[in-house]
Amino acid sequence: MSRFKWMPLLLLTSSFLVACGGGGGGDTPDNNTSVDWSTNPAGAATFSGVSATYQGAITGLGSIVVNGVRFETTDAVVYDGDDFSNSYDSNTSAFNSPLALGMTVALFGDVDDAQNLGRAARIRVVGGVRGTMSAVDTSALTLTLPIQTVQLSSATTYGGTADGTATGTPITNLTQLAALGGNPLLTVYGSPQSDGRFLATRVVVTSASAHAMDVAVRGTITAISGNNYTVKTDASNSITVNCNGCSLQPSGSTPVVGDAVRALAADISQWSGTTLTASRLQLINASYLTRFQDSPSLPSYAKIEGVAVLDGTRWTVGGVEVSGATLTAGTVYEIKGTWSGSVLAAMRVEVEGERSFTGTGGATTSYSNEFYGALSNLNGSSFTVQGVNVDASAAYFPYGSLATLSNGAFVEVKGRYVDGKLLATKVEIKAASGGNASAGRVFEMYGQVSDWSGVAGAFKLTRLGVVYNAQSSVNTRFEHGAPANGSYVEAKGYIDANNVFQVIKLEVKNGFSDHDD
Repeated sequence: MSRFKWMPLLLLTSSFLVACGGGGGGDTPDNNTSVDWSTNPAGAATFSGVSATYQGAITGLGSIVVNGVRFETTDAVVYDGDDFSNSYDSNTSAFNSPLALGMTVALFGDVDDAQNLGRAARIRVVGGVRGTMSAVDTSALTLTLPIQTVQLSSATTYGGTADGTATGTPITNLTQLAALGGNPLLTVYGSPQSDGRFLATRVVVTSASAHAMDVAVRGTITAISGNNYTVKTDASNSITVNCNGCSLQPSGSTPVVGDAVRALAADISQWSGTTLTASRLQLINASYLTRFQDSPSLPSYAKIEGVAVLDGTRWTVGGVEVSGATLTAGTVYEIKGTWSGSVLAAMRVEVEGERSFTGTGGATTSYSNEFYGALSNLNGSSFTVQGVNVDASAAYFPYGSLATLSNGAFVEVKGRYVDGKLLATKVEIKAASGGNASAGRVFEMYGQVSDWSGVAGAFKLTRLGVVYNAQSSVNTRFEHGAPANGSYVEAKGYIDANNVFQVIKLEVKNGFSDHDD
């Protein structure tokens, strides 16, 4: 482990920022007590990681949380879901929007399983359904697109803007989505269920200018005739995907009955009757998604997420066969195991989202979402962290209480996301200490730079309309050079005692747009 000592430069004023998602060495003179930097994920004192691959939905921010592990994402190459390659490279099309709650991903990195901490090196965005909204039923919780009907739930998250542009009115809940007119273009992340339905984890209002492919369908192959594939898209409907002129992704793969697939087309003119003439057909079983050819090391294990389906005498999860596990059909699991060909030999089985902590009086309380970052918009028992509205009225506070919350404070919040709000079950207030202000308090965020004055200077980061006072130093590690005013960046750092974000690492996102995809 490397540790770096420096003295932070403090600002005369302070404010706070809500953000999504993500050293060097030496001494900088200052009149304040020195602090140590840990370059480990979350500022952990130690980190013993092994190579691993993960596939699932993002259930937390301040880094990203996937299958219970909090992954640092600065330095990671993020691949666009519309371009799927198995390669571990920097040539596949990049995804140039913030990673967000409810998005689905697969990643390669190193993981310290004992601490539930990791560092992502490669992240694949797993594309979902895309098309114009024909109807939305807020009672039945269904969303109808021209080719496919999607199931919603109270845990579905929403993003994008009313007009699909970066400056439009944000869409944050189902009521706002249902009120939109004009058949907006939607991108829907999620996962297939045991009956064939596609369950949305995130719905985003987007723009046709952001995509070369405006139509995408998810489903499972049930029959193959030449280059025509029968794909089940929900509990009772199937379509034909004509792949006569389409490209298969990943290249070199061969579709078989039972494969989970995503079919893409340029626009709705490629849809006729019950047939979609596809431009691309992606095979998105977990066995494909977690394969990173030519990676610097072989993964020690994989951890995948999916619904359990009994197919004759064999169990499948996430479209792949799982051995060595006792499962219940229809249950969503997270399976940790090793690959034996295309079969995942289970080492550990967890019900998705059922993590817990011990609270007051030794009671065990479960949670499914977790967030790390600066608190803002405090109003009674409500506040915002990482852009998510939080209701802490029933939360357990191991340190402090509602009365000791303050805007700009670093918090860790656990709970359940329901109808656009996190119902917090636990809130930890972690104050900066003079000896090691970063210990256990490091998090990542996206933002746009302003008031940039150079390396080792003060500047501002803005995200979702909230402004952070930030500080770099000669020890800050810069990726892709130093930023300029207007640059979009992903930054790793911590909040000091004066509510200033002290930057440990800063990555300029070239071509990045602060626009939810």
